[in-house]
Amino acid sequence: MQTLETSLKATQGFVSRLDGVPGVELPINAEDARWQLALRIAASGSLGRSGLLSDFLLYIVGRCIRGRTEEITEQRIGVIVFGRAEDYDPNDDNIVRSYARKLRKRIEEYFATEGREETLRLEVPRGGYTPIFSDVAPPSPRIDDGAFSEETEAQESETTKSVAPEKLEIVSGLVPGVPHKADGRFRISPGMIVALLVGLLLGVGIMLLKHSRLMESRREALSHILWGQLFSRDHDTFIVPSDDGLVIMQRLIERPVPLTEYMNGSYRTSVKTDTEPDAKEILKLGGRRFTSVVDLGLAVHLAQLREVVPERMMVRYAHDLRIYDLRAGNVILIGSDEANPWIELFRPQLHFRFRFDPDPDKPSGFVNLYPRPGEATLYSTKGQEEQTYGIIAYLPNLTKTGHVLIVAGLNAAGTEAAATFLLDPASMMSTLQRARTTDGTLQPFELLVGAGNVATNASTPTVVLERIGLPSGR
Repeated sequence: MQTLETSLKATQGFVSRLDGVPGVELPINAEDARWQLALRIAASGSLGRSGLLSDFLLYIVGRCIRGRTEEITEQRIGVIVFGRAEDYDPNDDNIVRSYARKLRKRIEEYFATEGREETLRLEVPRGGYTPIFSDVAPPSPRIDDGAFSEETEAQESETTKSVAPEKLEIVSGLVPGVPHKADGRFRISPGMIVALLVGLLLGVGIMLLKHSRLMESRREALSHILWGQLFSRDHDTFIVPSDDGLVIMQRLIERPVPLTEYMNGSYRTSVKTDTEPDAKEILKLGGRRFTSVVDLGLAVHLAQLREVVPERMMVRYAHDLRIYDLRAGNVILIGSDEANPWIELFRPQLHFRFRFDPDPDKPSGFVNLYPRPGEATLYSTKGQEEQTYGIIAYLPNLTKTGHVLIVAGLNAAGTEAAATFLLDPASMMSTLQRARTTDGTLQPFELLVGAGNVATNASTPTVVLERIGLPSGR
């Protein structure tokens, strides 16, 4: 049975996220033609962009080669490949079926393009996940119109024989990269040096590719855990942008609106504004549906994540949210306490709390409640307007049956910095690694992110402080 040569990309540059996972051993014979074919497909352009699809393919092929097809079930694939809990119910979570459809399509694309000359074919039949292998006839050799005739070949053979041996020796000595003997010693030609350098560069390139693929797969897997916990079929997920009309109103009346007044709507009627000439207009601001373009941009990006369950995701204006939603569902709160009063419910679980002071001579900012050596107690923009801060906090909901994600900033640029950092898997990787538990879920974590503020736009964000877990006693 003839197969294609195993490419460097497939055997050396490709690394599966499942490598080293207990119970997912490689096939006994790594040179098995079926395993080599699976590696080529996993590393191909048709499939190689998705680490999860590659892991899916290699897991089912590995189990098949080892004769352990009883482990090729939807439930086991969900646990091993997609990081689901051991007792998860595939009837409630169709991630395996969804990715199986994509895998079948990508395999078909591979055999139609890069793998069209393969003599061994792989198929994952619908209705199951156990792969099937079959041989196909090799492609017929194509004879070009300009091919040499037998007479021409014979003439060339005779010409070669007529060349004197010494002439051949001289010619071979002039070929770059071929060592020749001049005075009893072999000399290194420039061609050999070039060949050595090319080999060295190829080796370094393969190592870098291997490392890059491994890191990309890890980043993708960790991000999938975060978004998979925030978007699920078991809970509604509410994305809640800030109430900027409330912010404007609070600045005009120079006092914050408590959550209780915000919930019952009394802040729009009972606020004392007798000294203000436009009191009625000020009160109207609290009921206007104004929000930030930064917040809407984050909401759009979140809605496009592959983990989103469309029928379970809702964008809810802050004033329309209900406390029941924070008890029964997953919620993503965008904006500071001043712009999204619901954050007040989670203040006891935060290491970094927003403090707003209407007095311009007193700094507002994020208070570091439990500073460690070398850390400041307040991170503020006062005196350094070119700097801004934001927080990312991942917490349990009010009943600990779901999750809450807070993305907040001191200003629009601060929220933008936090959102940009959150949406970058490479930036989040280190924190998610430390927050990951032994059962594959994430424990609460909190980040204080800093960035330059250039004309109300955030520059490249970086982590200033990190906390894993809730404050002591919470």
